[in-house]
Amino acid sequence: MKKIFYCLMALAVLQIAAANAWASRADCGDLPNEPPKPAVKVAQEDPEVNNDYDKAVTEDLRPGVVYLALVNGAQPAPNACGLNASNDPAEWMGWGGPLEAENVTIGEGPGTRNEIVIGGVYFERGIGTHASAIYVYPLTGGDFASFHGYVGMSDEKDAGLECGHGGSGDFTFSVDGTEMFKSDVLVGGEAGGINIAPVEVAFDIPAGAQELVIEVGDGGDGNSCDHSAIGDPKLMATGVTSVSPHGRLSATWGEIKSSY
Repeated sequence: MKKIFYCLMALAVLQIAAANAWASRADCGDLPNEPPKPAVKVAQEDPEVNNDYDKAVTEDLRPGVVYLALVNGAQPAPNACGLNASNDPAEWMGWGGPLEAENVTIGEGPGTRNEIVIGGVYFERGIGTHASAIYVYPLTGGDFASFHGYVGMSDEKDAGLECGHGGSGDFTFSVDGTEMFKSDVLVGGEAGGINIAPVEVAFDIPAGAQELVIEVGDGGDGNSCDHSAIGDPKLMATGVTSVSPHGRLSATWGEIKSSY
């Protein structure tokens, strides 16, 4: 009996591990290109160096977490990569488009995508675009009780290097026409070498909600540095909190996967 008990316990552990790993960044495929401005872990982020970072938000692998995706997910029911946007891909970015890959910034177009760093914080999961852009996500294919993520300007356009402020943008999140979150106009940095940290976004999703809409504005200037990003954008089922041992705002280099 004891042997059977331990076998059942081992099977349960394996099942839990499988549940925790069913959906991950690896399920979204490889990066579309070798990043020309690679994300580099440093002891202290320099606002005049593109895509260096000293903090990280690793992906949240808990059951009940579904990431927003673009091309490798599915909709209205998500798959292991996540939940795809349902609107016209031509609307996913300004200055051209559409986007063709997951978890990357806009770069300077196809072949130049980079991993997502906002204000010195690296995000394993996210969406990068050039404002203006809009994303529409159906909410009818799952148990979605809340949203959590971060918004800001990509460090591939750091403040000390381009456009004086690293680009600007604004972000509005709505559910069925009701505004749930609206940011101020965000910039990549300020005078004196100050990089602007990502802004947290968190709100509950009403029962029976049909649609999440994310609008990314250009901050009013429409310049070439408006490389906006949404970090760690995830829908969470009832009972899943926004605080996660996997999706936190600080991580060591050893916890960041080195290749995908």
